[in-house]
Amino acid sequence: MDATQTFSPRVLRTGATVIYLLIILLVHWLWIGNGFDLEYKILWLANGVAALLFGSRILNPHFTPLGVAASNAFVAASALVLALAAPDLNAADKQLITVTVVGVVFVFVASVLVLMVRKDSALEQRQWVLAIESAARWAGAPLIVFTVVILELAWLFHRDNSLEMLIILSVWTTIVALNPVEFFWSWLERFFSAEATVPQVVVGQIAAHQNPGLVLIRQHDDRRLALGTLMALSDEHGPTTLGIALNYVGRDEGILLRALSLPVPPSIKQKIERAAVGHALATEVPIEHEEQSEIGLMSRIGRFCGIVDSESTLDAIQIEVVAERGVEEGRLVDVLIGDQRVIYQIVDGVTREEAVQQKNKYGFARAKARKIGKWIEEKKNFLPVPWLPQINAPVFLRDSSRFETDSQSVGHFPGTDYSVSVSPSDLVTHNTAILGILGVGKSYLAIELAERMFADNIKVICLDLTDQYAQLLEEFVSEDFQGDAIAALQTAAQGRPVDAGKDEGGSALAFQASVKEQLTRFLSAECEAKIWIINPANFRVSRQTTHAYSGSAAFRDLTPSEITAIISDAALKVCQELGMTDRARACLIYEEAHTLVPEWNSVASDGDKTATAASARAILQGRKFGLGCLLITQRTANVTKTILNQCNTIFAMRTFDDTGKEFLSNYIGRDYAGVLPSLSERHAVLFGKASSCDNPVLLRLNDRDAFTSAFRTAPDEAGDAAEDQTEN
Repeated sequence: MDATQTFSPRVLRTGATVIYLLIILLVHWLWIGNGFDLEYKILWLANGVAALLFGSRILNPHFTPLGVAASNAFVAASALVLALAAPDLNAADKQLITVTVVGVVFVFVASVLVLMVRKDSALEQRQWVLAIESAARWAGAPLIVFTVVILELAWLFHRDNSLEMLIILSVWTTIVALNPVEFFWSWLERFFSAEATVPQVVVGQIAAHQNPGLVLIRQHDDRRLALGTLMALSDEHGPTTLGIALNYVGRDEGILLRALSLPVPPSIKQKIERAAVGHALATEVPIEHEEQSEIGLMSRIGRFCGIVDSESTLDAIQIEVVAERGVEEGRLVDVLIGDQRVIYQIVDGVTREEAVQQKNKYGFARAKARKIGKWIEEKKNFLPVPWLPQINAPVFLRDSSRFETDSQSVGHFPGTDYSVSVSPSDLVTHNTAILGILGVGKSYLAIELAERMFADNIKVICLDLTDQYAQLLEEFVSEDFQGDAIAALQTAAQGRPVDAGKDEGGSALAFQASVKEQLTRFLSAECEAKIWIINPANFRVSRQTTHAYSGSAAFRDLTPSEITAIISDAALKVCQELGMTDRARACLIYEEAHTLVPEWNSVASDGDKTATAASARAILQGRKFGLGCLLITQRTANVTKTILNQCNTIFAMRTFDDTGKEFLSNYIGRDYAGVLPSLSERHAVLFGKASSCDNPVLLRLNDRDAFTSAFRTAPDEAGDAAEDQTEN
């Protein structure tokens, strides 16, 4: 029976009231009042039944405000005072009326007194005020005060007529207890409707609309509704909406529950409207599991973590954390911006306290999340979204799933299978830096990036003071080229030939010429070698420091920094001879860069200042010739900023020094720089030209074994070249 489902509870109560009123008028006309003569027998109808009927059905069906209690008491007292003037009353009757009037007047005075002295509801703590208020609300309720009026008027004016007395008591019983019209309507709904009736369980009174979409409910019982409990929110100024319970935030006259207010899906609109009762009330409503799929938030309630808070910007959102399960640094969350689901990464958290209702304080955790973008599955990257979500929009944790390392990814977002890749060519041409303390995985990351360069036909010149690369990349090293080239350099570095001019003496010039010769050979298309590993500390290259005297002169050995400058300058010259290119041709890896290219105030000798400037010049000029660098250091403050500022891609790993964090904050922002001291091993913040993400991101880097297993066996990669090199 569809017609029974089209009326709201308010309309049904009004209709039932009209039906009851017509029946009562008919009963009074036929059996009690001889029509509607203006005599004392009409008092029960005019002041008792009518007030009880309208008060309990329309005005205050669920609760009684103090002002309404005072009004009910005034009307009841007026009716009884009018009855006191009846001529046929005896002394006992008048005494009964007087006592009742005194009681009703007390209710009126108590209600007015509490309204005058009561503080705001959130502040009132005086027990005597609360006790009087409770009593006045109870006694001033329509069912109480007008029941007294009806029964007393029936006794005073109808006790001599048993039929009239029976009729009045029957009418009172019908209105107060039986509710036949409502029962009949409910029976019709059950009989003709396939759906079960919706039980009306009042949660509480709507106390405030704090912000768009956020509702504060005053709950008067001790129940604790779980996150996600569904409610019908009635509103006299607008349509009934769907409420979803969030959390409890304090108490005043009752416990305060917050709920999100959402539009009602058409499929459950009738059920929500039937569940709504009264004005500004929240009513619990059961929704079947299949129906909940129509409610977007409920379909993901297990991953709901909070709502967008104030002070959010285009770059980052503030999240008021409602459910803390799974919320942690680096975790991804998503929120709707328009019709797009945009992903953010949590980078910071603080505790906050703010007023909820009056001065009722609420403490909570607030997370800060930086925008990543919209995930494009086909391209395996993130697309920028140039706006921000609405305040109080629900925020969800992304699925926590195991990541399977693939050949493209350099790492993934913690707790998800979203990967981030890098462009090997951009890593080189726009220069890259890996920064972090000892033991967090810098060298393993550099070795992985080197393998990716091999696969992209980029030659790698590795300046390594640790000899670690020779071991970890042993299978990629061409023993013939490596042995011959190092032997040639060793030969050129030997001896201390004296020359009349000090600038010509020593082995430095011969060593420089040999480096250029070997680099020309290494970077030629005919050379199959992919990597040349050089330890600058293994060469004793001499330089004459005084003019010759009697066939002898003073010498000094070049520092690793000066040897690095010779190699860097030679690499630039060879690349210049090969011509300009848009793609990377050769990469200089500076391992322990704080020693190879130190900052001017960290050098061991004045010669290192000149050497660092020469290396920096090679990097500054090398891009258009396909030459770039990969710089690795644990001491950001001690590396020349001339090169570091040219590194367009940054892998920032765990670091503690303020200088390093301050420098990195210019690249990755203060939010991500702030998380660096707490980063776990094999985690890094990545940002720059080579990254597949336009914004800084916090990554879990690949494990070495997982990377080699995926990358070296990928059948459709340029990495097949790496496999060929492994066979050499």
